[in-house]
Amino acid sequence: MADKKLIIFDFDGVIYDSEPLHFKSFNHALEPLNVEITKEVYYKTYCSYDDEGFFKNFLNDNEIQNDDDFVNKLIKEKHFFFDKNFDSQTSIYPGSVELIKRLSKSYILGIGSGARREEIVRVLKREDLLSSFEEIVSSDETSHPKPNPETYILLLDRVNDTYQISPDECVVIEDTTKGVEAAKKAGMKCFAITNSVEREFLMNADLIISDYSEITLEAITNI
Repeated sequence: MADKKLIIFDFDGVIYDSEPLHFKSFNHALEPLNVEITKEVYYKTYCSYDDEGFFKNFLNDNEIQNDDDFVNKLIKEKHFFFDKNFDSQTSIYPGSVELIKRLSKSYILGIGSGARREEIVRVLKREDLLSSFEEIVSSDETSHPKPNPETYILLLDRVNDTYQISPDECVVIEDTTKGVEAAKKAGMKCFAITNSVEREFLMNADLIISDYSEITLEAITNI
């Protein structure tokens, strides 16, 4: 069993409770098309996609004709609604700040997320957490959303510009089926927290938790 050196956090649904606003923002952008996505389908199928991935996959799955210009217009409208409501309809998850500060004393920390970098940095600065993270990989820097492991592989590559860490020395904290799959494909261990989906959708994780207090140094060592 390899000693763990790097802890990688997803952002939406793990550090920050913004998935409900993403859901509302996607539906806002879809209103002119007279279609909507249900919460169950969103969280089970689409919530790990970045904005482009969501619209392209949702439109294609629903046989709605689209091209890049059309998708970009939807993304712009989604961003407008999301940014307008960001401060009033999102919040930090209880216990996440304490967890980050606690783990930063023993491990290198990173963020691997499908969120925009500006969104991530905005929250981390506000919560005085930016300096806790060695590296951030966002949707702005990747071509393939989760469950593709690109996000986690890229983050480890960047961290290894300074350190020498193997995938089995990494632990990812995720909240979705696709996120767990991405972590496992990257060769990393994975905690899954039941913030976004039920336990039954997270069964491929190495350990499923319902509270951040369950992520102890012992649990990380033994995962």
